[in-house]
Amino acid sequence: MSRAIRIMVDARMSVGRFSGVARVVTHLVDELVRQDGVDVVALCGREVFPQWADRTDFEVVACSFDRGDRTACSRVFWEEKELPRIIRRAGVDLFHATWNSGIPLRCPVPSVLTIHDLIPWREPETHFATVRQRLCYRYAMRSSARRSAFVTTVSEYVRGQVIETLQVPASRVLAVPNGVTVPSSERTEPADGADPYVLYVGGLEPRKNLEAVFATMRCYWDRYDPGLRLLLTGDPGRLSPDADRAYDDLRNDLRIRFLGNPDDAGLDKCYAGAQALLMLSRDEGFGLPVLEAMARGCPVVAADRASLPEVVADAGLLVDPDRTEEAADAIRVLISDPERRAEFIRRGKRHSLAFRWETTASRMRELYEQALVDGRLNGFEPVPPGDTDPRRAVSSGAITNGA
Repeated sequence: MSRAIRIMVDARMSVGRFSGVARVVTHLVDELVRQDGVDVVALCGREVFPQWADRTDFEVVACSFDRGDRTACSRVFWEEKELPRIIRRAGVDLFHATWNSGIPLRCPVPSVLTIHDLIPWREPETHFATVRQRLCYRYAMRSSARRSAFVTTVSEYVRGQVIETLQVPASRVLAVPNGVTVPSSERTEPADGADPYVLYVGGLEPRKNLEAVFATMRCYWDRYDPGLRLLLTGDPGRLSPDADRAYDDLRNDLRIRFLGNPDDAGLDKCYAGAQALLMLSRDEGFGLPVLEAMARGCPVVAADRASLPEVVADAGLLVDPDRTEEAADAIRVLISDPERRAEFIRRGKRHSLAFRWETTASRMRELYEQALVDGRLNGFEPVPPGDTDPRRAVSSGAITNGA
């Protein structure tokens, strides 16, 4: 194209807490605006990311999407009713749905969809209060995947799931890994004093397996050093039931501290001072904290599950999350053996160099261009049979458990 490509990037997750997906989208937008020949339009809800308030290098469009629209049914109804008009009015060439679904039936331009994981699909009981919500979620994800020119995933692990579960042709599904940022200076002052600690960064939902993190620390204290502390992001009031039970008799233990939601500078300090990052998730679409830790010289102990072996490779210690003594022994190695610790720090920094937001944005731009020049997609295929308005589908029972 002779003029700049005008891309609308979906950033409606700005409504609510600053999630992992929100971090990915803000980094992607930051890098896309540096690409030649790309004009970015960021679609936000009623709330805009605070760090975007004074930006002038891209356009921010606020819309009526609010916190109450985040539930699966409300979201898909809003997208079918409001989103086509907003996209058309913005005068964009392409819409990038960055939030697992969100491509409406009457999308007026070609689209690209990013799926971060299929965890709610695989574990609906922990994500949806009603069957109706689950069916709306499945309708939105499957129909968005069908309507998009390309589906990108953040790992090969998720790519395989998308191809198998959503029945999307493999040629249209591409893994485009997340990137990682590094501190602006080589030296970052450690957080929380001089006493040694292990760090956990991430959410507190059941798949994060915080009960294993607490059990690992108990094992470490019993076997090796009762003085090692545990710092965790988040609020203990949001622990899953299993994790809450594991934490129950540790609530007054001064060796454990919850950090809330630190900003990027605060996280840099946490990584800088940690003896290791401990991440024992049972499922992850990517696992950004392990990459952030390695880029900052913090060695990693991670579960040998889901996408984590793909992201960590040989730059960290992979353990069975069901064997807490194995995780405790891995932490011990990183603390007691200076040579091995230094080797894993070197490996981690070198490995993280392969993950750059610039590379992610460049690959996304290539896909945008391919979507725009693909004659088949420019013609807009007819809606697949059964791909109906979700209001009619839910009320009539047309959406089944396999939808």
